[in-house]
Amino acid sequence: MKFSASVEINATPEKAWALLNNVEEWPKWIPSLKKIEKVSEGSLGVGSRVLVVARSLITVNLLMTITEFVPGRSVVMEGKVLGVRMKRYYEMEPMNGRARLTAGGEVSGLLAFLVRRGGQRLSKEIVQALKKKVEESV
Repeated sequence: MKFSASVEINATPEKAWALLNNVEEWPKWIPSLKKIEKVSEGSLGVGSRVLVVARSLITVNLLMTITEFVPGRSVVMEGKVLGVRMKRYYEMEPMNGRARLTAGGEVSGLLAFLVRRGGQRLSKEIVQALKKKVEESV
């Protein structure tokens, strides 16, 4: 089951990526995220692990491993939540000096329908919050 949300941002892709790439700051401006913590050494890249603590009906702890990483362009991470396999991705596309951000993912497993709804809601929240945060600083 797939989900995604996209938004055009009135800023350069580089400026938007700089904010997107600073995941530990996300909880300051995305209300559904309680905490994001890098649990591996070094900068973000393939093999990096990130602990995400999200607020939903319940608090969810999700350990994600980055499986694909193209600086300035995209990141894919995978993990499990409530026994459901989850893949999340973030893509930044240039559009005439502006940026288009897409956040989405795919879930599979017994409770995938529940996790998909939360993933869709969070994806919309992330793209809108990032748009607002980036455009405030332009």
